[in-house]
Amino acid sequence: MRYGHFDTARDEYVIERPDVPVSWTNYLGTKDFCTVLSHNGGGYSYYKSAQTGRISRFRQNGVPLDRPGHYVYLRDEADGDFWSVSWQPVGKPLAEDGAPLDPSGGAGRWTTRHGLSYSTFEAQYKGIDAQQTIFIPLDDDVEIWDVRLTNTTDEVRELTVGSYVEFSFHTITIDNQNLQMSLYSTGSSHEDGIIEYDAYYEPWTFHYFASSETPSSYDSLRDNFIGPYRSEANPIAIERGYGSNESATTQNHCGALQHKITLQPGETKRLVYMLGYGSRAEAGRAMQAKYADVATVDAERARLAAYWKAKQDKLRIRTPHEGMNTMINSWTLLQAETCVVWSRFASFVEVGGRSGLGFRDTAQDVMSVIHTNPTKTHQRIVELLRAQTEAGYGLHLFEPKAFDPDAPKLPDVPSPTIVPTPDPKDLIHGLEDTCSDDHLWLVPSVVEYVKETGRLEFLDEEIPFAEGTPATVYEHLTRALDFSSQQVGQNGVALGLRADWNDCLNLGGGETSLVTFLHAWAIQAFLELARHRAAAGDEAAAADVAKYEAELERIAKVADTQLWDGAWWIRGYTRDGVKIGSNDNDEGKIFLEHQAWPVIAGITTQERGEASMDSVRELLGSEYGNHLNWPAFTKVDDTVGFVTRVYPGIKENAAIFSHPNAWPIIAEAMLGRGDEAVQFYDAILPYNQNDNIEVRGAEPYAYVQFLYGRDHEWFGKAQNPWLTGTAGWMYTAATKYILGVRLALDGLVVDPSIPKDWDGFEVRREWRGAVYEIEVRNPDHVSKGVTSVTLDGVELDPTQPIPAQPEGSEVKVVVTLG
Repeated sequence: MRYGHFDTARDEYVIERPDVPVSWTNYLGTKDFCTVLSHNGGGYSYYKSAQTGRISRFRQNGVPLDRPGHYVYLRDEADGDFWSVSWQPVGKPLAEDGAPLDPSGGAGRWTTRHGLSYSTFEAQYKGIDAQQTIFIPLDDDVEIWDVRLTNTTDEVRELTVGSYVEFSFHTITIDNQNLQMSLYSTGSSHEDGIIEYDAYYEPWTFHYFASSETPSSYDSLRDNFIGPYRSEANPIAIERGYGSNESATTQNHCGALQHKITLQPGETKRLVYMLGYGSRAEAGRAMQAKYADVATVDAERARLAAYWKAKQDKLRIRTPHEGMNTMINSWTLLQAETCVVWSRFASFVEVGGRSGLGFRDTAQDVMSVIHTNPTKTHQRIVELLRAQTEAGYGLHLFEPKAFDPDAPKLPDVPSPTIVPTPDPKDLIHGLEDTCSDDHLWLVPSVVEYVKETGRLEFLDEEIPFAEGTPATVYEHLTRALDFSSQQVGQNGVALGLRADWNDCLNLGGGETSLVTFLHAWAIQAFLELARHRAAAGDEAAAADVAKYEAELERIAKVADTQLWDGAWWIRGYTRDGVKIGSNDNDEGKIFLEHQAWPVIAGITTQERGEASMDSVRELLGSEYGNHLNWPAFTKVDDTVGFVTRVYPGIKENAAIFSHPNAWPIIAEAMLGRGDEAVQFYDAILPYNQNDNIEVRGAEPYAYVQFLYGRDHEWFGKAQNPWLTGTAGWMYTAATKYILGVRLALDGLVVDPSIPKDWDGFEVRREWRGAVYEIEVRNPDHVSKGVTSVTLDGVELDPTQPIPAQPEGSEVKVVVTLG
């Protein structure tokens, strides 16, 4: 079943049927103010933190599943009929496709356009065309609702336009659990057409709601607006056409402004609403004055579009694969950026109950979008370095402000609510709570940052460990590698510690092949830096090269002798020495997440690489992607881990876990099997499920955490969209390995691995101030193998990276395969 389509010309996804079975969301905001918004206007906003900076309320896991929201209502003064510009919350009947609309009412049409940091709701009902575009300007902490109303009839129309947003106490855990504080310490007031909401116990916290025109009435108390035994679907204030004009201290508050307007036949009018952070005096009045001018609204929309176009232009692709083009050029980029900018704790599933950063999540997320967001990725890398311990491991979940000496401090205001302030030393967990993989992801992330920016001096900057001990970035990387070298079992396989990437596969303190392989991958990345420094005469770096080359050789031998199972790699050993992920097991014979890494790390043969990928395809593959393990666990075994207590076909127990599906794509590309790489890519590509929503359910423009596996009756149903490392890794897999455009320290590499039937493709890549227009030709229809490279017509050595070009230059690169 199909509910919408991709509009590639406008980089939008257009939802033509708003009765989608689940909420399809978008993320607005690029800096400090964020809104998570559904296709029906539901969702919430926050300032900086979804946990401690909440602005509007959201009832998670509710029925309906996306309320409340950011709504605009229209009321026909002639008969009192009312509807909303987004289909919900009023939910008028939907007209049949192609059926004419009755200007007297009955049924209407509603569409939603999700774009890059904006969403537009469109309604055609009762002779009124209505549009509400919501976006957040680049430099102001305010959410703009740009409302346009057009009278398509030949009669004068009298309307009441009503807006509504429900305010939340700024700390979401208090909002949900402590009514003593959230209800009795907040108040609202109205002045000059601006509703101000204050957290009285904390005099620095205010929110406001304003509009471009003086309202005819208002409500700032939720219960006055909604009325008893009602909901957002039929609020009493909209039904009667005017608000209560009351404010108060305590209870639940909202921003609701009503305007009376007259529309002549064919006339269009615009209203602008502003939801913002700050007080009326310090922010609200200035933003009201600024955005009451619709020319300013249009200019800020144009700035936002230019902001995203500049990011897209950093790397644009044109291939024979339309789904890849659409996703990489817009939606996968947006999703990957979302994970870097907003972390993983603000969605309709993760609703702000946690804050901070996950070490492994963040370290992986930054790798994909350094070229589009060098400032934010640098910030994240520094935060990760500060959360790395002297021993070398990372703090699994941490609050960056706790380790930032320059973090702003809140005023010390006495409060009846006592929250003990933790000692920073207490935030540093010990080995018993350490994940064995966290720190390793950091190493390639730093290397990729240096490759992208050319900032080799970053390696010599001093950034303290979590304990406060100063160290250079280079030393941080060696501590990470050395920690993994120390944490090995008797047979040389990495110890699992608390867990590795698969949090539910604990192995009872056993050993993990995944971390063994990741260690090798991290060493390979680090060696590129160390060899560069050694070549410049750095004797310490030369010693590091010898040291880590020897360690890499050791790991390759361990992998070869301890971890190969005949047709795939085992997953590890329990603390009792029992193999996991082996053909000898009854359940969990094969796991997905580690199979690609010996290839990616360069520590195995072509033969074994192909064999392991063939096993993945045969035993774990499906039309929706590769399963995480097979067969599913049905018997509890705590020596294996919590995974055995998860329902079969769900999450870590034989679901199609999206994140590791990217890694076999990279491996197949490195093996030169481009057809197989794209087959893996296509299986899990959301774009390909656009017409299968009765199964998928979730958005066809965003990757999800997992899809139900074949052991579950909901096989193929997608869960937990947006906040997954899948987006960044799929972006990396497609651009750096299938298309093969990646970086070395001193040049640009073009080494594709594509389907044989492709004639070629094009990539525009900006790097260090130069533009590379890359054309790849495939006259012999091979998957891999560069036979020639020209730069502006001059032949280059096809085995060497393309040298970095002068800043400001634009060059033409032609790569021929054969």
